[in-house]
Amino acid sequence: MRLLKILSIVLIFSSCNSTNEKEHNDMKEQDNNDHKNHVAPSQGKKYTCPMHPEIIRDEPGQCPICKMDLVEMKGDESKSSETELDVLLKPTNKYVISQVKTVAMKRQTVSATIQVSGKINYDTREISTISSKVEGRIEKLYVKYLYQPVSKGQKLMDIYSKELLTEQENFIYLLKNDPDNYSLIKTAEDRLMLQGLTHYQVKKIKAEKKAIDYIGIYSPYSGHLHDLLGEKSSDMSSMNQQPQKELLIKEGMYVQKGQAVFNVYNTNKLWALLNVYSENQGSIAKGQNVNLFVDGKELSGNFKIDFIEPEIKTNQNTVTARVYLSNLNGEIKVGSNVKGNINAGEKTGFFIPVTSVVDLGISHVVFLKENNLFRAQKILVGSVLNDMIEIVSGIKESDLIAVNAQLLMDSESFIKTEN
Repeated sequence: MRLLKILSIVLIFSSCNSTNEKEHNDMKEQDNNDHKNHVAPSQGKKYTCPMHPEIIRDEPGQCPICKMDLVEMKGDESKSSETELDVLLKPTNKYVISQVKTVAMKRQTVSATIQVSGKINYDTREISTISSKVEGRIEKLYVKYLYQPVSKGQKLMDIYSKELLTEQENFIYLLKNDPDNYSLIKTAEDRLMLQGLTHYQVKKIKAEKKAIDYIGIYSPYSGHLHDLLGEKSSDMSSMNQQPQKELLIKEGMYVQKGQAVFNVYNTNKLWALLNVYSENQGSIAKGQNVNLFVDGKELSGNFKIDFIEPEIKTNQNTVTARVYLSNLNGEIKVGSNVKGNINAGEKTGFFIPVTSVVDLGISHVVFLKENNLFRAQKILVGSVLNDMIEIVSGIKESDLIAVNAQLLMDSESFIKTEN
């Protein structure tokens, strides 16, 4: 009986020891696990998400957006990100985020071939005016329509003039009553010729002693006929620009002495009027060679700039360069579209692609890269040569700018420059 009590006590102590040892081991294992899982906060280190670099933390963890593990940032990367974040706080109408290609300004020599366009027009030196030398009524018109070809010496109209008829009767009276007064007769002949009679007509009156009822108006020039009643005397409108097609001057109308009745435009010589934009005006000069293309066909010949008009066309910001053309065969038509390539030699300077520049009318801008952002930067430009544009000031050789500026803007209202 006593032995049983002793065994019972031994078993109880053994069970207690086993339980205490298990609890001790469990506590030790828990301590080890706690120590293993615990990491002290890193001092001076930054952690970011590979997919969302704007997420920056002082200790490891997960990205709150995509749940990826944060990775440690390098020192220069941390500084760069902080700089970018500072820039992102600036107004959105001055900066844009993009990964477009960039280019740097280079000093180079560019072949200066300037492309221009314009119109074929009359040479104003070949425009002549026909006037009536007497006052009278138009009895007969021998021309019927605008732009009618006329030749030198061709009769245009007959005029009945009471004034001229009186002058002829006085001349005939002088011939009959004072035939030996050669001085007075010569003066009367000159007066008749000044009023439009030809030497042959005066000779006929002198022989027949009979007045001519109508005086003929003849063309002293060859060319195309234009009606002065339907256009101003300085008008150079081409044939396909005037809605009026018939002569406004009619039989039965009266004309005044000295009144201009017709213009005759000679098309044997023409002008190619080429529009040169302001950025290229400093690169063109009289005497430069020009290749001309009329309605897509290249003209054969050695063409040069003959004159540069000294004014800028209203609302076009262009000057006009004239090229004189010979058109004896009449193949070139007034009003035709003309394109030209002006050989302006070579120019050395700083150039970037034309596509890198946005023209705002009164100013030009490029998009300057700062870290991963682009900022609109105002520049001063020079000549535009082929696909390159000269930079006078605004950026440095070390600056990177967007190759295609149009990709970085939705409208001109986006662009705001600080300079």
